[in-house]
Amino acid sequence: MTAERQCPKCGQIIPWGQVECPLCTERTSYFWSLRRDTFLLLTLLVLLLLFVATGFATKFYHAQEKVIAEQWFARGEAELRAGQASAAVEDFRNALAYSRDNAKYRLELDKALLAAGRLQEAHARLLALWEQEPGNGVLNLELARLAVRQSSVPEALRYYHNAIYGEWEKDPVEQRHAARLELAQFLLRSGQKAAAQSELIGLAADLPPDSGLETQVGSLLLASGENDQALKLFLEALRLNPGQEAALFSAGEAYYNLGNYSAAAHYLRRALEGDPHSTRAQTLAGTARLILSVNPSEPRLSRQERAKRTFRAFQQAMARLLNCAASRGINLQAGQESRRLQSLYAQAMDVQPDVQIPALGEDSDLRATVMDLAFDIENATAQECGQPQGLDLALLLLGRAQGGGRP
Repeated sequence: MTAERQCPKCGQIIPWGQVECPLCTERTSYFWSLRRDTFLLLTLLVLLLLFVATGFATKFYHAQEKVIAEQWFARGEAELRAGQASAAVEDFRNALAYSRDNAKYRLELDKALLAAGRLQEAHARLLALWEQEPGNGVLNLELARLAVRQSSVPEALRYYHNAIYGEWEKDPVEQRHAARLELAQFLLRSGQKAAAQSELIGLAADLPPDSGLETQVGSLLLASGENDQALKLFLEALRLNPGQEAALFSAGEAYYNLGNYSAAAHYLRRALEGDPHSTRAQTLAGTARLILSVNPSEPRLSRQERAKRTFRAFQQAMARLLNCAASRGINLQAGQESRRLQSLYAQAMDVQPDVQIPALGEDSDLRATVMDLAFDIENATAQECGQPQGLDLALLLLGRAQGGGRP
């Protein structure tokens, strides 16, 4: 019979057929399981702490990168404002090194390259951005400006129009107005007045009630030769701001160009009250007053006054004719009627005996004939001898405004 065995650890009888004590084996297995679970839990906890620490470290690193990028970007903006375009280029490159995908930084770098005169590099970079966002208003505007610098008119027009109808993140209406205004200025510089007028008229129809903006657009219309549309904007600007000097002067100039010298004198006088040293306003106002003083068609004039003005106009035109002919070495009495000045001189000699104040006061047809002749003389001498001054200029402009007139 086999002797019973006792466990040396716990003293319990080990059952027959088993090598180890069941009780001790069970305890060992339990404690081992317990230690293993604890170990796994601690391991997971450590891994979690490491993950969190890594996340914080990464976040801190990226935050530091962002701060450094913003510092370089701010420095680049300051350099660009100060006219240091080359330095700004390097600053923006440094900013992009810390924020590679920042579209704002990339665009400012392109602007700095343009300002630094590095047109080819700027063009390549802008096109790369444009291919990603062909409807971006800012990108199209910068490409338009680049095309202007490269004297590429078709490209400039294309990108300006893309900018006008493109997408803008901030203040889209104002940005589109500014782009169209810039396009109109470019067209005027290029001598394309009709195209500029078209853009400006379209812009004028969509302007907000802003006297400064209306005056600015009106001034460009005035420069393009569109006096009527310009005048409407100036008058609207004055309705919003009655004392605006620029609008007062421009309204006076528009009326002057349209031949309404009475209204021109009124607005120019008001403009000079605000800016008495404006040479241009003084010149236009002086000429307008001269025109009004010599015009025999002004309302509420007596017959005597109409006659005096007609007589004065004839005398002035004759003096201008004689001086012009003398300066050109033209013999007015040579009888060569193929010459315009000689023909006008012959007509003047025919009518001169009748150019007397009493006769002019009684005969309105005579006044009309004399004034038409004076206007013709001023036009012909302007073509032969150049633009006149003073009273001769007043008669020239009055004749063009009246088409010969009939006092």
